Amino acid sequence: MKNVMTASIELFIQKTQRLLLKQEACNNLMLGILHRLKTYRTECQLGWVEEDGEAIYAYLRTPPHNWILPAVASIDLDVIHLIVGELDKRNLDVPGVLGPDKYATAFAKEWEKRTGDRVVIHMKELIYQLDQVQLPLPTSGQLILAKEDDYTLLYHWLVAFGKEANEKITQSRAKTLATEFIRNQSAYFWQVDNQKVSMANKSRQTKHGATINAVYTPDEFKRNGFATSIVTALSYKFLDQGFQFCCLFTDKRNPTSNRIYKRIGYKEIGSAIVYECETG
Repeated sequence: MKNVMTASIELFIQKTQRLLLKQEACNNLMLGILHRLKTYRTECQLGWVEEDGEAIYAYLRTPPHNWILPAVASIDLDVIHLIVGELDKRNLDVPGVLGPDKYATAFAKEWEKRTGDRVVIHMKELIYQLDQVQLPLPTSGQLILAKEDDYTLLYHWLVAFGKEANEKITQSRAKTLATEFIRNQSAYFWQVDNQKVSMANKSRQTKHGATINAVYTPDEFKRNGFATSIVTALSYKFLDQGFQFCCLFTDKRNPTSNRIYKRIGYKEIGSAIVYECETG
């Protein structure tokens, strides 16, 4: 069993893509990041574990974010321990880890054991996949693409979304995201009577799927079904564009959003857990 780290996105994709695509929807985060890295070259840390020259597991990080672990059929936890040992040996930063419960938890425990850092659960998530929309296309409103003129509203809503979803979105980060979303033409609003009432974003795509995130409705517009409308409309849009499925992550503790997505046609296909490291 051999651990390999590389700075080459092309080599990492060549070695790991076949493995990751076996559970494409569950691995939408890692696959989506790789898709984006091919276009927008940013700092990344990439690695995999192989046996007889074939990758059996992978891991990556785009600083300053957490390490990401993929979903695979089954691996021995010694693989996770090998990865943690490599990160520790190289003195690489580990702000946290996100991945399937079993593997992320093994990573967290091994990191605590090796470093003495305290590792705590930040969030437990569910992963959903939609192959066919179960609700009719909403007609009481319209889906509109976020434009340059929407920058300020998008920025404020991203800050508010971060607070509501327990996500670390600083004002600086929100400005960066708003700029990227508009540039990439990925953010959408649901508009009713010329009033923008909800937002959602196409966060990434994989070979066959598109992922939705940043679903947010301000308090004054809640309980009107606007989040359901925008996610339903976006799901139809992405399937019509040729994607075979849509997927999204939810906070396991949020019964409202989980209920909404199930009504639309999203089915739970996996789970993940996010750990954060408290150093010192």
